[in-house]
Amino acid sequence: MEITSANYLTLTQGKSIRSVESSTPGPATALTSQTPATQVTLSETARSTSAAEEKAINESLSVYQGNYRNLAVQDADKSARIDATLNRLSENEQAALIDNNTMLLDEDFIQLAEELSDDELRQFVAVSSALQTIPLVETGSQGRLYSGTAEVENLINSLSNMDVDTRSRVLDKAEGYAEQVAKRPPSPLTYDAQSIGNFHTDGATANHLFNLNRAISGSENVNAMLDQLEQFDEHQQTQLMGLLRRDNTLGTQMMDQLEGRDPAAQSAILDFMSELDTSLTFQMKYDATGATRAVLDFDNNGTEVVAGMMEDTVSLLENYRFDDEQLEQMGNQLQNQDRSDQRAYLAITKTGLETLVGDVTSQGKQIDMSQHEDALETIDDLRNNAQARELVFRSRMGEESIVNGTRYYEQKSLGEARHDVEAVVRLLTTDAWLNNQLDDSSAHDAQTNRLTSLLTDMDADQRDQLVQDLNRLGQDVHPMTELSDAALKDTYGAFFNRTTSIANVTDLSALAEAEEKTQPALREPFWQATEIAGERVDDVLKILDENGPETRDQLILTLAEQASLTESGQKTRGDVDGELRKLINYFKEDYSSDDKLRFLDQAFGTP
Repeated sequence: MEITSANYLTLTQGKSIRSVESSTPGPATALTSQTPATQVTLSETARSTSAAEEKAINESLSVYQGNYRNLAVQDADKSARIDATLNRLSENEQAALIDNNTMLLDEDFIQLAEELSDDELRQFVAVSSALQTIPLVETGSQGRLYSGTAEVENLINSLSNMDVDTRSRVLDKAEGYAEQVAKRPPSPLTYDAQSIGNFHTDGATANHLFNLNRAISGSENVNAMLDQLEQFDEHQQTQLMGLLRRDNTLGTQMMDQLEGRDPAAQSAILDFMSELDTSLTFQMKYDATGATRAVLDFDNNGTEVVAGMMEDTVSLLENYRFDDEQLEQMGNQLQNQDRSDQRAYLAITKTGLETLVGDVTSQGKQIDMSQHEDALETIDDLRNNAQARELVFRSRMGEESIVNGTRYYEQKSLGEARHDVEAVVRLLTTDAWLNNQLDDSSAHDAQTNRLTSLLTDMDADQRDQLVQDLNRLGQDVHPMTELSDAALKDTYGAFFNRTTSIANVTDLSALAEAEEKTQPALREPFWQATEIAGERVDDVLKILDENGPETRDQLILTLAEQASLTESGQKTRGDVDGELRKLINYFKEDYSSDDKLRFLDQAFGTP
């Protein structure tokens, strides 16, 4: 059908606005209550003028009617250009363009439409109509703010700034996604089960188009972005567009790191990232005053938390070059965990690798993890240890209380929580690496579980302070993998003596009390003594508690000497352990203090 302003709705004379002229009374003929009103009539000239004005208004005012919306324009030149655009479309496409594009009257759209081919214009109509459906990824806190009109405006601005080839390429891709979108006539919002179901079903079909539109509007080089996307399969492209929609830089970085990798490895990481991207999130409020308590996982769906997890994942891929098998394993492990474990897993991986091998900032280049398989194995053992993940996750919260059977925790500030999580991961990583690298110690395979169990059971404030004190003993500017065994012992000896003793002891408070009773000059020998005692540390602590200062000091010095001899290779731990059993049995008898001192002088023999 030919479209002109004549066959669109125009205002009828009955609806026109008439202008009426009247005589204005002068001072001598002013109307009063005593003076009858003078009847005023239009002259023939005035009536002719009014009719001409009305005719001009009617001829210049065009109302464009869609199925659900009318648009009016009173500009003959603009109407002619709009008519020319509409005449290139079918009746259904004409109505769709009017219904779904209030930009129809905007100069930017009119100019763009004049530049588009007929096929491209039809594609634009289909895309702009589909953009009216609220995508499911926007149905959280931002869903109420979604505007299809604003999305169409973004599309118009993007297309207007593209060259012809890029514009055609974008419309081809957008049309494919628009065809997937379920479109329903506008209707009042209701909350019955059917309407809610339709809302979510329809929204899911609109995600890909919405993501593409946002990705395009946020890209500085659309062609380069599309080229890179096409290196992935179709499903992976839709996942990457979700990342690009959320953060163009984040999505681009992810494509950079996954391009050319094994498809299974790509899919493992992208499936995890896509789950984060499409999860329903909320803005969280944190109260660091300690007055507010919350359940442990209260912010698992916090917007900042989920965004931080995505950023940490991309950061790991930028800092470390994992091989395809390592990458696939990491993605699959993350997918099989709940959100709490995912958060702890990423924290252990990020801070743990920084501790052992450094990062891009410290090393000046991406670190090839095929050269650090031992380090990755240490981290993998930790991040797949349920007790370690629980401790790491819990360390972000403060003191625990139980109300009506539910556990609540004091909230920490985001900065404090992040610091405490990193501190716990550094401690566990350092201890695990030393345990794996140093054969000559009383540490054992169960040390991580024992250590995490003791730390988890401590009050939050005590745990935070202990972790801080221990980490202070083992700080070094070099990644741990760069240190020889001798350098590790020299740098981390005091740290490892304490963590091993803590892991072996049954009663941590008894260990702390024994250290407190020890004179300052013998504090370090005390930790050497408890470390060499290994799993017999409880017996040694009992002896220290039951004897006077002189005997205590002598026992500490004797055991510390055995630790030094063992470290230097002059004795084996097996030799020391056998003599230690004899010492423990001796002190179970009721000997005098002098006898005990003489025994200690002769104990362990000569190396």
